[in-house]
Amino acid sequence: MVNKMTGENDIETSILYYKIHQSNVKPNDYINWALRMLENDYSSFSLNILSSLREPLNIFEVEGYFRNAVSELSIKEPTYTECAEFYIHQLSKKILENENNAIDIAYQIYEIVQDLDYPEDLEEWYNISEFLDDFKYGDNHSKLSKVALIRTIVNEAKNHLRRNSK
Repeated sequence: MVNKMTGENDIETSILYYKIHQSNVKPNDYINWALRMLENDYSSFSLNILSSLREPLNIFEVEGYFRNAVSELSIKEPTYTECAEFYIHQLSKKILENENNAIDIAYQIYEIVQDLDYPEDLEEWYNISEFLDDFKYGDNHSKLSKVALIRTIVNEAKNHLRRNSK
């Protein structure tokens, strides 16, 4: 089958691979991925089996069906950097969906930026992490309020999405 990955499927696959790279993937992540792929008209023998697996799950069996499905669908494994960038994109969207979680999500984004060795196009997330740390643990030299911090985070999330529309 020809690789027809586009749009949301790229994102879902990249996020799954990000979790794999971080050793933070669970068997249900693979099954949920398979179900979303089927919903988007992908089909293969192993994908069908993977989507039908139920508890109790054997991680080795699940991963085997995932690898087979990826091969059968001719999906190219994204690089860690690609996965991380997709994940930052998704986290930025989550900030806009619910600003109440902006601070926690900003910390998650900063951890990814740190893993990527502080790329220039993501440096504002480093600056935000400094503001957050100063606000939470320091003397709050910049006298930022929580509302101002969230506004700064939301603005950067909007800017990031605008610069990196996927």
